[in-house]
Amino acid sequence: MTWFLIILAVLAVVIWKMVGKSSAKQAAKLPDYERGKPRDLDGMSRKDQDFVYTFERQPRADRSAAKFERLKSDPPKPQARSAPTQAPPLPRDVPQMGRPMSPPSRGRWIAPGETIELAGFRYAGGMVYFGKVLEAPRGGGVDNSLIDPSLKVSSGSPDRAGHSMYYWPSYSQIQPQARRAYLEWLAGGRKDPEVGIGYVFLFFYGLERRLFVERVREDFPAIAEEVRRLVSIYGGNGSFHGYANRLLDTLEVMSTQHDVRPALSPDMRVGYEMPMATRIYLGRLLDGGSAFEADDALVWLLGSPETGLRTPATRCFDELVPLWRLRFAERYPNGLKVRAPKSRLKMQYRPASGNFEIDVDVRLGGRELPDVAALSAPLANLHQILDNCTDELGAYSRFLGKNPEGRGTVEAAHLLPKELFASVGGQVAEARQTIEALFEGRSLTTVRTELLLETLGIELPAGAKVNTAMANQVGAFLDRIDIGHEPDRRYGPSGPATGGRVLLFKAAGGAPVDGEAGAYKAARTMLEISAMAAHADGEVAEAEFTAIRTDLRNATGLSEIERARLLAHASILLKDGPRQQSALGRLAKLPDAEKRQAAKSAVAAVLADGHASPTEVKFLEKLYKTLGFPVDDVYASLHRGGVEVDAPVAVSKAEPSRGVPIPERPAPAAPKSNVVEIDAARLERIKAETSAVSSLLADIFVEDTPPPPVPVASPTSGQAAFKGLDEAHGELLAAILSAGSIARGDFDDRARALRLLPDGAIETINEWGFETFDEPVIEDDDDVAVAGHLRSQLEQLEKAA
Repeated sequence: MTWFLIILAVLAVVIWKMVGKSSAKQAAKLPDYERGKPRDLDGMSRKDQDFVYTFERQPRADRSAAKFERLKSDPPKPQARSAPTQAPPLPRDVPQMGRPMSPPSRGRWIAPGETIELAGFRYAGGMVYFGKVLEAPRGGGVDNSLIDPSLKVSSGSPDRAGHSMYYWPSYSQIQPQARRAYLEWLAGGRKDPEVGIGYVFLFFYGLERRLFVERVREDFPAIAEEVRRLVSIYGGNGSFHGYANRLLDTLEVMSTQHDVRPALSPDMRVGYEMPMATRIYLGRLLDGGSAFEADDALVWLLGSPETGLRTPATRCFDELVPLWRLRFAERYPNGLKVRAPKSRLKMQYRPASGNFEIDVDVRLGGRELPDVAALSAPLANLHQILDNCTDELGAYSRFLGKNPEGRGTVEAAHLLPKELFASVGGQVAEARQTIEALFEGRSLTTVRTELLLETLGIELPAGAKVNTAMANQVGAFLDRIDIGHEPDRRYGPSGPATGGRVLLFKAAGGAPVDGEAGAYKAARTMLEISAMAAHADGEVAEAEFTAIRTDLRNATGLSEIERARLLAHASILLKDGPRQQSALGRLAKLPDAEKRQAAKSAVAAVLADGHASPTEVKFLEKLYKTLGFPVDDVYASLHRGGVEVDAPVAVSKAEPSRGVPIPERPAPAAPKSNVVEIDAARLERIKAETSAVSSLLADIFVEDTPPPPVPVASPTSGQAAFKGLDEAHGELLAAILSAGSIARGDFDDRARALRLLPDGAIETINEWGFETFDEPVIEDDDDVAVAGHLRSQLEQLEKAA
């Protein structure tokens, strides 16, 4: 009996313990809010005031009595009150009696336009997961991106910078202050550039889940557009930039046909990897044995992690692409053949959230493709072509850097490679059409200077003269459309003048010549003096122009393009005529031998039409007198030429008895005696004296007398004034530095004296400046000067050299 009682007692103890453990387990299964964890309840916001349900924990000693008390009375009702700063502890082991338990709501995707309200924020942007339960795709637990409305949100002091955030943040784990900052960012349109990048990633995790876990294809376009928008705001963060572009790359692979070439962009790389869409497209080409076309090669190059684009390539990408196509075709007229590598292409997407991984099928008909990313040797030649194209766009890029709105203007267009000029629209296209219409099917035409400047969009202030910069701009534009013009200051001492006319003629490249070549200068001098003589009577006969044209055709040592330019120059001189008074005064500066040649050229021009008018004779008298020759020599020359003088002309008022008889009219049978032709031998003599001819060009027909050249000590012969610049460019820079600034006309004269093209010299010096200071050295406007903030550094470099 005793043993029986003992056994019953032991069984009673065991049963009692088992009942206690069962109660504990039931309490452990209760929701958080039943176990004492404070929470905010969705939908409890009224008039911006948060309310929470709370339960007070009873002391352990009173729990037994409480159990019996609840059997006798109604269960306690929760009280609604303002949320305290710190919620009191809530019961963990006491369920509410008489109230059924509702299962937690499952998290779901909120579409754009659907509105949710939480913690005083109203959010209608969608693209988030909202609810209480959403399992992570891998490893269990709650999905990082789920916005659980039951979790506490701080009522103030949001952590906008995300200092409390950790790597791989999860909404369920971040601090209440961080939740408030995240909801604030969402409600603000997801565009605050100063918000911590962790919040952007938290939102991004939900996009990854929607795309690659749930794979709702109808959402692909909107999500891709949203990611691109986020990159435009937060792409400066390297980590986000890489993950976002990998997402877009994978989405493109999943969404498009891979026989379509990826769109060209200066930002095609995905972090340090080649875009998968690029690898698949090029892998198909390699698999089929097709040669790479220009755009295929550029897609490969731009997607390569080894490619770093310089500023001209990124700033002028729209111009880079057509230039690349031209230069690639020159190098590879039949396309680029590439041997397929042995490496095969595989693709796996690893999300930023770390919650899953997916394999993407990139096979072609079940066959693995070659991986172009395994190749590097062919890229070397492609990089060289790209570098050359970038160099060609350097001047154009620098102009756009200073003038962001300058694309499409005439001033910008003439800095482009010539092959791209024809494709420029806007103001350039309109100017090109207007100028072409002036020709009316002919090979040459004339236009007023002011109208030409207006057509090219070059502003000429009232009363101002055409300065050198304007003249060079005119020349650069016309060169691009294969039109030459005269007067052209680049090849002579004067350019287009206000109130004058400009002759336009069709010639390849604008008829470029070496204005310093001896034969060219000599022939130009001859025709200028001849034109001045022919214009003396105010009317130029056709025979006079024919004589000049014949001389130019007979001249030796001239190319066809030089003859074309000289004929154009003669034509404009005969239409407008040089300023005789100033020109005659400058003739006196010539040496004696050159003066005689000038006089002979003038007489030949007068004799060309078979007679000398009183005005022409007066011009010759004035010319001879200016040159210091006896006036009688005029009439002797006329007699030798068999010229008919229209009327007696007094030689000098001091000697009225002296005169020259009018020669008899030549017989009609010999009309050729009325014209004196300047033969090739005489032209050769002129060319032999190129030094004097150059003086004539510089002194007689310039529009304004330039000030004296700026004095500057020349560097020692053979020694450059600046390290990295050759002697001529160094001397030119030293002259500008010494003077502070130089008028553009004087700069051009000094550059030519150093056998340099003015614009090319500026370009060379500024290129040196970019290599030395990472910015241009010369500022070119009406005056040419060095950048003020670089002056001291330049002076030190000059001393060091």
